[in-house]
Parts: sequence; structure tokens; C-alpha cells
Amino acid sequence: MSIDLHCHMLPGIDDGSKNMAQSLAMARIAVDDGIKVSVMTPHHLNGVYSNAAIEVHEAVSELRQALFEAGIGLKILPGSELHLVPELPAELAAGRAMTIANLGKAALVELPVHTVPMGSEFILEDIMAQGLLPVIAHPERNSQLRQNPDMLAEWVSMGCLGQVTAQSCTGQFGPQVRQSAEQMVRRGLIHIVASDAHRDRRRIPEISAGRARIAEWTNEATARLLGETYPENLVNGETPDTQLLAEVLPRQRKGWWRRLTG
Repeated sequence: MSIDLHCHMLPGIDDGSKNMAQSLAMARIAVDDGIKVSVMTPHHLNGVYSNAAIEVHEAVSELRQALFEAGIGLKILPGSELHLVPELPAELAAGRAMTIANLGKAALVELPVHTVPMGSEFILEDIMAQGLLPVIAHPERNSQLRQNPDMLAEWVSMGCLGQVTAQSCTGQFGPQVRQSAEQMVRRGLIHIVASDAHRDRRRIPEISAGRARIAEWTNEATARLLGETYPENLVNGETPDTQLLAEVLPRQRKGWWRRLTG
């Protein structure tokens, strides 16, 4: 069973599900894929959508009732996908921006598609100063982080976590994104695999295929940490023990030049 920390299933609230029927269809797909818990993460502060915490709570309550009436056994929790903008720390401090499972422990943050804005590390530091754990959403899909994964490594060394999209691992965002996902997973820069589902077709709430690919790249123990253990830690308000990942990840083999010189 998996826990999905990133899913746009709430109807009509952002660029995800368009209506309740589509949300219920997505929920059925999630259950069929072995997902037992989904965190609802509508966009907030991305310049197009603004979904304050109270609005997310209301939408989650409505979907919970619809899931109950439809007999769909998916547990849903509130959350948000928070754009990494200078206003974000203040929004979190005021309680207007939703944390993962509304526990005040971790925040799912996203970057623009192509760039890493100047000062991003300072915003992350401000978030961490509030006692929050930043989870970087789909870094493999950011053009600048693909070209410079050491930037993500620096954020991870600060204490951030990385979240890869399952469909990135299976190549559905193209070969460059798939290659970047593999590199980041192998380097231990990814701690969560999630669906980032938006629809009941194509971008669906499915994690199993991505987990299987991660197991091929590394091993089953790593895939279990990323798909179950660490997500469960976060929805329970616990801090993941990243040392476990360091222990189970296969050691990377040096290239021939590094073997000769080092």
C-alpha cells in the first residue's frame, strides 16, 4: 500500500479535477493502485490559484462526504502545493497556507517550471526557522535543477526533502525528466514518490509503476521508503529518518576516470 502526498483531486479548485464525478473516478483509480491515503494538494500562491487553508478544509470535507456516499475506501487529508515565493513564510506563519495533513510539520513547496528564483534558499531557510520541513515538489521537472542537481543536494543537506513524480520515473514526461529522476533517486536526493495526479486519464493517481521503476534503479527497500515509510511519517507528523535511505541505497559506482584518480 502507498501513501500519496501530492494529488490534485479536489474538484474545481485548481487545474486538477474539474468536477466531483472526476474526483470520484480519480479516487477509484487510486484505490485500485493500492493507495490508501491521499493528501489533497491544490495550488496556492502560484500567481493563478490562491487556495487558503479554510477553503481547502471545506473542499476536503465535501469530497470526504462524497467518497463515503460512493463507498470508496480512500482516506483523504488536507494539504497544499505552495509556490516558493517571498510571501510564503508569512502565509505559513499566519496559518493561511496549508501544511501537509494540516499538522504544522512539513510543507510541500514547488518551483517554477524552468527556473529557480533568486533567493530560494533564503525562503526555504525562513520556512525551516518556523520548525517546518520543506518538501521540494518534483525537482526532476525543473529545468534548472535538472542541469544542476547539486543545488537540490545543497537543499537536502540543509534538511529539505525531495519528492519525485511517479510518472517522471516511467518516462511520461519525456526522457530528460526520466533520466533526471533516476539520477536524483540514485543520489539519495529523493525521499518521496507521489502521483501529482490531475485527471482520471493520463495524469492519474497511480504510484505503483513509479515505485517499480525506483526498485529497478535501486532496490525494493528504497522503493518502500519512498512510497510508504517516509510518506507515512509525514502524514503522522513525524520527521523521516533520512539515515535509513543512506543505509539502503546501493553505493554508486565511480566512473572510470574517478577510479583512476581517486
